[in-house]
Amino acid sequence: MITRHLVKSCCGSNGLVFEMDKPIRKFQIKIFKEAGYLVPENFLAAGLFYVQKEFLIATASFGANKISVRCNGDKCPSYLDDFQACLEKAINTT
Repeated sequence: MITRHLVKSCCGSNGLVFEMDKPIRKFQIKIFKEAGYLVPENFLAAGLFYVQKEFLIATASFGANKISVRCNGDKCPSYLDDFQACLEKAINTT
């Protein structure tokens, strides 16, 4: 199960935290790559979950069950729904 939490951030803008009942793991990044997300190798090598697609950026440490997400633009609701679908698929992959 994934829960979205709206959080205040810098300069009056808002961000989101996606909280999951299972942690994100390094092997699950394949799901995001297959869905067209950019996954920089330097973040992956450092043990950080970082994915970007269009105007959405999601970050966390591997092993965490909370992911910080920033999104800009008119299509954010669609980007957030797509991200959540990939996240659900990833955390349910064993």
